[in-house]
Amino acid sequence: MSDRYWLLLYLIAVVLVTLVHQPCYLLLGLLAVMLLSGSLRWRLLRKALLSMLLFNTAVSLGYLAIALMRDEFRADYLLLINARVLLLVMLGFWLSAGINIAKALRFSTTLSFLATLAAGQIRLMSRLIGDYRTAFESRCVKRPDWRERRRLALAQTEALLEHANHAATEISQAMRSRGVFDD
Repeated sequence: MSDRYWLLLYLIAVVLVTLVHQPCYLLLGLLAVMLLSGSLRWRLLRKALLSMLLFNTAVSLGYLAIALMRDEFRADYLLLINARVLLLVMLGFWLSAGINIAKALRFSTTLSFLATLAAGQIRLMSRLIGDYRTAFESRCVKRPDWRERRRLALAQTEALLEHANHAATEISQAMRSRGVFDD
């Protein structure tokens, strides 16, 4: 099956997952995705769990606090939203591991260009993060404490945002000069 059809199938699956309101069916869908993932299943599941951990924890705790104050707590709803998010994230990682997004979007030159541009920026930012981490580790004789790691994270975030802003400005100027934004 071509990458374009896998992308279409993924989009249909996302719509279907948002229409399902039974946690057991969502968990069955997650099981099906894990079985279809083959040898990648545990790596993709770990990646999905780690990537959604902070957001889902914040949303779940927020729901829990408000629901308990109103005396309207429903454990099935909490399970539903967490199962849905896990399934959607797992589907996304499974799709990105299995197809070439630029190839799937080849039907539209603009979408293909944007996907290639985004992939390039992701690689660049990943490399910069790795460079910062390596530089920090090479300058530390002992394991840094929490305060030093926090200062590094803040400085790294500031530098990455500044770099991303500069790159976005440069790219938009290059695109404008090539007539991408002309009607």
